[in-house]
Amino acid sequence: MKKSFGLLMAASLLALTACEPTGSGTSSSSSSSESSDSAVSDSVEASESASSEESSSSVAMVDFPHNDAGALIAGSGSGYADRSNWAPGICFPIAGKAYANSQVYRPGGSNGGGGGQCDASNYSYPWQDNFCETRSWNNVVCTSGQGHQGQDIRPETCKANLHWAQATEDGTITQVGSYTVALTGDSSPHRIYRYLHLQSASLKVAVGDHVVRGQKIGLVSNNMGDTPTTIHLHFEIRVAQAETMADGTLLAANSFVPPYTALVDAYQRKLAGPDCPIVE
Repeated sequence: MKKSFGLLMAASLLALTACEPTGSGTSSSSSSSESSDSAVSDSVEASESASSEESSSSVAMVDFPHNDAGALIAGSGSGYADRSNWAPGICFPIAGKAYANSQVYRPGGSNGGGGGQCDASNYSYPWQDNFCETRSWNNVVCTSGQGHQGQDIRPETCKANLHWAQATEDGTITQVGSYTVALTGDSSPHRIYRYLHLQSASLKVAVGDHVVRGQKIGLVSNNMGDTPTTIHLHFEIRVAQAETMADGTLLAANSFVPPYTALVDAYQRKLAGPDCPIVE
């Protein structure tokens, strides 16, 4: 490994270990028709049973019901309508089907009204962005300077400690906290991916481990330190060095960027075929 990248990873580790956020919970949602959900379900099943010999670099895509980037649930925050793909080509971070939506403003969340977190509406399309959703966490990209720092994603079913989180790309584990794992990508610009709320006992990685794209990281859970959250993966993308966004926003190293577009792209490739088979 090049010396410059080793220094970059060391800097990432020092910065990340001091910033493990707290909180996340799950409002009404618009769900897709049965036919749409069934069609996507068939696509997922077909992709997972297809030959793993297909190239992971395939550009084949299968669309699925999803709202636009920045289109948050009404009253949940300002959002950030940036459609830039900050991590093109990544492996989707959860094996199997998944539903990206709010954990706070949907059933089972602290501002979600009636129903529990296992409500069927939480496990249906369309997807919904929740980056910059109202939170007290620092996030320079959000209008107020505060907001949700990543995207919440429910696994295929409302069961903790069953569905695997996977490595988004080849890289090195640069943080393992009480409920957080960070992966710094090998390839420039060395994006930093953070996985929150995994089951601690199931983690298959430690700081300094090198992982490959699709490798098992840990099981999606409701771990949030001393108190449980809903069953979901909070997924972040951070920049490893100073960058400037399309709207002129200046980002310091370790700043958050919107992950939604990259996740939509990764899921479309996942539905089209075995984009990143699970690696033990």
